[in-house]
Amino acid sequence: MKKLSVKLLVLFIVLAGNLVAQDSVLLKALKNLPGIEVVGPTRHGQQYSEAYEIKFIQPVDHNNPDGPKFTQRMFIGHAGFDKPMVLSTSGYDARGLGGAEPAQLLKANLIHVEHRYFGQSAPDPIDWKCLTAWQSASDHHAIVQLFKKLYPGKWVSTGVSKDGQTAMMFKAFYPDDIDVAIPYVAPLNTAKVDPRIFDFLANVGTAEERQKVYDFQIALFEKKKEIMPMVEEYCTRKNWTFPMGIDRAYDLNVLEFPFALWQYGAKKPMDLPGKEGTAKQLFDMLMPVTDLMWFSDTGLKQFLPHYYQAMTEMGYYGYDVKPFKKYMKDNTYITYDFTLTPCGLDTTFNPKTLPFLHDFVQNRGDHILYIYGELDTWTATGVTKITGPADALVMILKGSHHGSSIRAFSAEEKQKIYDTLSRWLGFAVPVE
Repeated sequence: MKKLSVKLLVLFIVLAGNLVAQDSVLLKALKNLPGIEVVGPTRHGQQYSEAYEIKFIQPVDHNNPDGPKFTQRMFIGHAGFDKPMVLSTSGYDARGLGGAEPAQLLKANLIHVEHRYFGQSAPDPIDWKCLTAWQSASDHHAIVQLFKKLYPGKWVSTGVSKDGQTAMMFKAFYPDDIDVAIPYVAPLNTAKVDPRIFDFLANVGTAEERQKVYDFQIALFEKKKEIMPMVEEYCTRKNWTFPMGIDRAYDLNVLEFPFALWQYGAKKPMDLPGKEGTAKQLFDMLMPVTDLMWFSDTGLKQFLPHYYQAMTEMGYYGYDVKPFKKYMKDNTYITYDFTLTPCGLDTTFNPKTLPFLHDFVQNRGDHILYIYGELDTWTATGVTKITGPADALVMILKGSHHGSSIRAFSAEEKQKIYDTLSRWLGFAVPVE
């Protein structure tokens, strides 16, 4: 019995050694790529045999490749050199490999890239002029060109919300890098402040639902004095302070409520209390939908690069205070410039990028699958219709919000999606 145990132990050691040697193939390949630093292994699911956190040296300005550099944080999951690669383009920071749906559907490799100027991918010092859509797309172009040496098969880019917007922009600036792009719930605005948001909020849902939302906001303003002690205690526990003052931050949060409510669908409009609601009921309904973090020093610092991109190139939304002007000290139209001007940042808007992107998606944006939710506020500014010759597909999930996915569509709609992806990729995508 002991001899058998020894034999089994030896066999186990041999097999384990073979597996380590096999699993080290990617690690060896990564170490041979120029500009790559392997930080270490990272958590991954059964789909991947190896996964690593890595950093890649990028120029701050791709027009000056010999100038200042920064390191861009990425995560890579390896399923096989002969399998497709999915490039997940974060619009913010990246804290892990993530679970991009296209990588799961295609049983593919996955690279998740942190956006320049976010998280651990910020140059020092910051040169704000180099935080542009083209510079970001050029980061991804450099990554694709390098990793195609290891993964020569089909490449798919994807992302959700601003991540998806980033994937869309990459496809526009470097259309030949990626075979298929799948942006989820990605906005494509028309101006610094896109008016379609207001049209959407004025028509989404039923008239009764919209009235409930409005009545809830009115109640939040009228019972502000009763609610503010709860707000102040809540923010103290979170260690949040506000550059515009907590009073104005509360007002902004009330104005934000309809956008956030329809974006995520966290609460049903008909469940909202109105004037009859107590201060505690109003507070408890407000915070799960949108709390004040976004307007705090913590939130503004974390998302400052995002607001910079929005106010200088990509566009965003603002707040119309007319329906609530009697409750507010500042009755002027509010945009997100208030996040930038205190930092001394220039909010001049570049008028060229958005027309370029709109022209691309309609006329040259081939092999792009757009996924949206019918009730998501950001669908108001999404690519919801292809009017030009681009070979693209738009799918809008009925009754859904910002968490829309391919798997959530009906069997018939999924078949349409898979058939289209199969045609674009040149191989059969199995229907789940």
